[in-house]
Amino acid sequence: MSVSLPQNDGDAAKRVDALRERRTQYRYAYDWPVGVATGSELHEEDHYSLSYLAGTISVYGKLGINLAAMTIEGFDGKEVAYHLTKRLASVRRKNLVHHIFTASQDAAKMLPDRRPRTWDEYRMYFETIEAPPIVSFFDRAEVDLDLAFAWQRMAGVNPMVLARCTQLPDHFRPDPERFAQLFDGDSLDAAAAEHRLYIADYAILNGLATGTTEGYAKFVAAPIALFCVDRKHRQLRPVAIQLGQSPGPTSPMVYPDGSWTWRSAMLTVQIADANVHQGISHLGRTHMVMEAVGLAVQRQLSPRHPLHKLLTPHLETTAAINYSAKTSLIAPGGTVDRCFAGTIEAFGDVVRTALATYPIESTGPLDDLKARGLDDTEALPQHPYRDDVTIIAGIVSDYVNDYVRLYYATDDDVAEDYELQAFVNELGDNDGGRLRGIPEVQTVAALQTLITRFIFIAGPGHSCVNFPQFPFMGFIPNYCGASFSPIPTGEVDEAQFTAMQPPHRIAFEGLNMLYFLSENQHTTFGDYDWGAFGSEVKPTLKRLKSALAEAEKTIQARDGGRLITYPFLLPSRILQSISI
Repeated sequence: MSVSLPQNDGDAAKRVDALRERRTQYRYAYDWPVGVATGSELHEEDHYSLSYLAGTISVYGKLGINLAAMTIEGFDGKEVAYHLTKRLASVRRKNLVHHIFTASQDAAKMLPDRRPRTWDEYRMYFETIEAPPIVSFFDRAEVDLDLAFAWQRMAGVNPMVLARCTQLPDHFRPDPERFAQLFDGDSLDAAAAEHRLYIADYAILNGLATGTTEGYAKFVAAPIALFCVDRKHRQLRPVAIQLGQSPGPTSPMVYPDGSWTWRSAMLTVQIADANVHQGISHLGRTHMVMEAVGLAVQRQLSPRHPLHKLLTPHLETTAAINYSAKTSLIAPGGTVDRCFAGTIEAFGDVVRTALATYPIESTGPLDDLKARGLDDTEALPQHPYRDDVTIIAGIVSDYVNDYVRLYYATDDDVAEDYELQAFVNELGDNDGGRLRGIPEVQTVAALQTLITRFIFIAGPGHSCVNFPQFPFMGFIPNYCGASFSPIPTGEVDEAQFTAMQPPHRIAFEGLNMLYFLSENQHTTFGDYDWGAFGSEVKPTLKRLKSALAEAEKTIQARDGGRLITYPFLLPSRILQSISI
């Protein structure tokens, strides 16, 4: 099929008619999450492929082997593994949408309904699947665990919260004397002046309505955590954690001292971070954004349009995985409802807020880093997400710029492209994609910026919040979706720390989901079907492949010296689209 802009197409009337028909097929729904644009149905052409089905069964097969090898009192692993295998053997491509997230949930229901006697019991989940690297930090000196906690703000599952702190909030006042003791006589004022203070504030969770799972009440706080780059080693270290937004007996300030009280405070932050990650950084600002983009592409851009050709590989399987999530994973009674803190209605509100506070025109990765004060490499020498995403974002921008300029020679070409203008208008329309901050696109530069943003979200943006899930959230004492006891506000012992963590049945359901999401890589960024493009695009694709190969070498070389490996922006680990 030849490629052309609509204003240059000799058969424009036929093209208009075909798009009109597409708009009757692809329609928006705003039913769940309430107010967020999703597809009203899943079309035949958008179902999972046979190769995707094979990959899914392979990942679940690994989980089944691990289940069979597990030894937890009151649990017959072989029976569960048999159940899981039998369930998946009957799955066909079209009904995978209904089974992809429910198989692991059903298997987990066969685990014993009891709490762990000690937090160490969660180690038994790793019989044949490799334990996440973070587990080893729980066997090392407390200072290493503190460093790993700080590290996760920069290179964990959700490096989207930490921000530079030049002035402490009035409602968060750590003790300067305690700071001096922790940092060898350093002062809070000096650290702030030198841009060495960084804060992670989870105020968005304040007042979140929490739910229950199998009769267990769930809890979450809205903590504030302060970190400092120490002068001697230039490492980010925790300073203090306030357990809520209002200082006082119910929201005490806790300092690093190696105690169980401190460990429970760190877990309180991790629980908050898990909820922000799942609703905002992951689902809201990647999956739901690209759902809206995909619908607008189908409705407003002809398959003959060069942007349809460019964007289609970055939308592969997105409609299917989002439909599966909408009808199972994030539906009432789904794994998110059961394993995370908020009621499912509250979770939907968080997702809606994620999109309402995400202006597309100003939230590129480099803009975001600058806005959070993380672009200063002297003040904050180590920040793996920042350092790697800077390379990758540049490559995506260059690639899109090369491609766009093949078809748009002048700004007039952009302004006169009525399919493009309809696409852009629909993205932000209240009866369309409902995305915020969609700019006018009247120039080649504006077009390049917008399309770069979407391709980044679909590929690197999603991959770096998806694939770290099991490596960091797979060990429950490091991360869990909710506290299963009230957040401790006094002295805490080991038993109380353990009590915060979920019963085995709920914990393993969450772990199954995380492993599945983190292991399923169906595509690789830059591996296009070159036959889908015209010959004029091949030099652009070659330049992209070369740049990605160089980035792979650079990131691999620097990763060896890091506290914890951060491979999630290696080009070989980046998905082409949101397909999981």
